[in-house]
This record gives sequence, structure tokens and C-alpha cells, in this order.
Amino acid sequence: MMTNANRQAAEQWVNDYLDLYNYAVRIGDAEWQQEIVRTLGSKEAHIRELSEHLVLRGLWLRFDAINRKMIELYEQLRDNRDAVDGERLREKVWELKRQRVIVANEIRAHRP
Repeated sequence: MMTNANRQAAEQWVNDYLDLYNYAVRIGDAEWQQEIVRTLGSKEAHIRELSEHLVLRGLWLRFDAINRKMIELYEQLRDNRDAVDGERLREKVWELKRQRVIVANEIRAHRP
């Protein structure tokens, strides 16, 4: 299933190639026109690749956000002297570690 963001990226990809084709026509580059037509002819494969790239990028952004939050929590733990607060922070860190493992597994599943 294609998300709205992926659909928009796919439409943009097609529009960009159509713009390139129109430019190739304007400058009279027949060889480039044929290359663009071949690329557009296999657009499904290119769009799948683009979609997969977007999914991976989103997963890496989530992974990085989790790591940043974990660093913040570790800094709070380091500066914290309250046992109750410390336990609450450790629980948050544990949950973030669990989330990070899930995201890492999703990244691995999407890598060739």
C-alpha cells in the first residue's frame, strides 16, 4: 500500500521525467528522449525503489530521534539524585531501547 507521501513522491518523479523529456525535445536530443522514454516505461520499478528509499529514510529518522531522546534521558539520569525520578527515567530509557530494537529490525527487513 502506497502512503500519501509516497504517492506524491511518485507523481513528482513522473513529472520530473516528463519535464526532462520536454527539455530533451526542445534541445533536439533524440537519444536522451529515448532514454527518458525507456526510464518512464519502467516507472513501476523506479517508483518501488523510490518508495523503499523513503521508507528507509523515515525509519532512520525515527531511529535517530529515539537515540537523541535516549541521550537526553541519560543526561537527566546522570544529573538526577531522586530515586523515584531515576526509576521513572530508567523505565523511559528501557521503552526507548525496545522501540529502537523494533525500528532496527524494520530497517534490516528493508535492506537488500
